[in-house]
Amino acid sequence: MRQLARVLVIFILICMLHVGAEAFDKNSILLSNVQVFDVITGKMSKGQDILIGGDRIKKMGEMDVIPRDTIKIDCSGKYAVPGLCDSHTHIAFLTTLGENQPNKGLEDFVCKGITFVRDVGGPYEVLKKMKEQISRGKIMGPEIFFTGPMLEKAPLHWELHNKILPGFTVAMNTREDVDSLIPKLVESGACMVKTFNKMDVGIFKYIVTVADKNSLKVVHDPGSPLFHMIPMDRAIDFGAASIEHGKAPWPVVLTDELQKEHDKLLKENAEEVKKKAFSAKVFEAGIKSVSRKKLQRLIEKMLQNNTFFCPTLQVFEQMMNQLPPEGVSKEEHAKRIESLNGMLEVGNFFTEEIFRIGVKILVGQDGILPAGTFAEMRILKERGLPESEIIKGATINPAVWLGVADRLGSVSPGKQADIVILNKNPLADINNIESTFLVIVNGKVLSQEDE
Repeated sequence: MRQLARVLVIFILICMLHVGAEAFDKNSILLSNVQVFDVITGKMSKGQDILIGGDRIKKMGEMDVIPRDTIKIDCSGKYAVPGLCDSHTHIAFLTTLGENQPNKGLEDFVCKGITFVRDVGGPYEVLKKMKEQISRGKIMGPEIFFTGPMLEKAPLHWELHNKILPGFTVAMNTREDVDSLIPKLVESGACMVKTFNKMDVGIFKYIVTVADKNSLKVVHDPGSPLFHMIPMDRAIDFGAASIEHGKAPWPVVLTDELQKEHDKLLKENAEEVKKKAFSAKVFEAGIKSVSRKKLQRLIEKMLQNNTFFCPTLQVFEQMMNQLPPEGVSKEEHAKRIESLNGMLEVGNFFTEEIFRIGVKILVGQDGILPAGTFAEMRILKERGLPESEIIKGATINPAVWLGVADRLGSVSPGKQADIVILNKNPLADINNIESTFLVIVNGKVLSQEDE
C-alpha cells in the first residue's frame, strides 16, 4: 500500500512537470484517511479525508461527493500538520553565500515543510524582492513576513554586517530617522519593526507610536547581557509585542544584591572592564543570580500584555560548538564559552518558566537554514515543552501573532492549503516532524520524500 502511494505521488509530480502548474491547479486533490493535528486540542484526529481545491482546503471528514478528475493520494497511517513557521530568521544572508544559494536556501525551507517565516532583521529591499519573487512563482520559498533592518542607536553593534549586507542594521538616533524609515518599511511590505540593543527611551517610545499608527508590530531584542538600555519589562510596557532570545529577562530579574550593583554600574556609565567583571560574576552564578519572585512578576506582565516569547536557544549551543576565531587566545575563548554557558543555562530556565506559566512560545532559530528550525524544536522538547506545544509554537502561535490565523496556522476548511504530511507521528517524538512524506503549499504538491 505504501509503495502504491509513493508511486501515485511521483506520478502526480511528473504530471506537474509535463502539463505545468496551471493545468494542475484545475484539479482537486484528495488526501485520504490522514490523521490531522488539531491546534486547539493539541491532539491528532482519527483518519479523515481532506479535499483541496485551488489554494484552499474545501472540506474535511467524510466525502459525499468528490469533484471529477480529483487526484487522490492515500495517506493511511500518515499525519497532517499545518505548514510550519520559523519565527526568527535572517534569510537575507542567503544572498551573501553565492549566486545560487538564495534560491536553493529558500526552496529548502518549503521542501522541509516550513511554509512561512518571520524574518526579524535584514535589508528591506532584499526581503521585498525575495517576497515578490516567491509570490509571483519565479522562485520557490516560504511566505516571508519581515521587519526590515535592525534598529538601534549609533554606533551600531552589527555595523560589520552592513559591509556584506548593506542595510542590515540602521541607526535610529532622532525622530527624523524614524519618520524617514517607517514609510519605506510600509511601502516595502514590512509588517513589523525590530528594535535592538541600545536606544534612548524617547526614541524607542516614538518608534512604537509610529509603528502602531502604521499597523506594524514591534519585535524587541534587548541586546547583549547584562546592561540593557530598553530592558524587557519596559519594552513590554511601551508596547513591544514579542521578546527575542532566552537570555532577555536576565537583568530585570537579578537578586536584590546583584540588582543594586548592576543599576549602580549602569547609572554611572561604568567602564567596560567593570561591567565585564560584574557580568563574569553573574555568568558564574547562573540560575542562582535570579530572583524567582521578580521572574514571576515579569511573566505575569507578559501574560497581561499578551507578549509572545521567542527563545532561540539553539543559537547559543551552536555558538558554543564553534572553533575560536583567528587571533583569539585560548584564554579569551574559554571566557567566551563560560559566558555562553551562563546565557544558555538561564535561557533554558527562563524558557521553561515562561512556558510553564502560560506565555505563548514562538519557535525561531536565529539563522538561515531549516536545520536550525528543527534543532530549536528538539531543544524545546529537552526543556520540557510537550510536542503538541512545540508544534503550536511553529504553526498557530506565529499565525496568531502575525494576524494571519484566518488563513494560516491550522488544517481546517477555508484555510490556505499549506499542509505537511508526515510518515511518523510528531506527537510521539518531535524528531518525527522531519519524517516528511508530502508538502503541499497553496494547494500545490511541492515535494515528496522517501520514507
